[in-house]
Amino acid sequence: MRSIKAIFIKQAKDMIKNPMVFIQFIIYPAVAFLMTELVAKSNQYIPANMFVTMMAAIFAGMALITSTAAVIAEDIERKSLRFLVMAGVKPHEYLTGIGGFLLLAGTFVSFVFGLIGNFTGV
Repeated sequence: MRSIKAIFIKQAKDMIKNPMVFIQFIIYPAVAFLMTELVAKSNQYIPANMFVTMMAAIFAGMALITSTAAVIAEDIERKSLRFLVMAGVKPHEYLTGIGGFLLLAGTFVSFVFGLIGNFTGV
């Protein structure tokens, strides 16, 4: 459990340092907000939350998968994955720590999408 927590904290710190991963969690809600405010609200034929649902689907389908791959590739490239293995971190602990952080960050972005689209309920 300590290994998972340590990897979770490591990933939280690394996300701020890695602009490729960090920007993916900002750009999709930003584009959804801008397109909703500038295009959808001024055009009566476009549903108000069309861009939010579109960007949320793109975020779920692309950003989370590429972020996970980028994080693992970065750890392999910096050889920190080798040190984690030598320290006794099991593969499932590593993936749980990485996946847990990305899941938490993705959940936060999903709430932002909900606020932008004025979604209610469960």
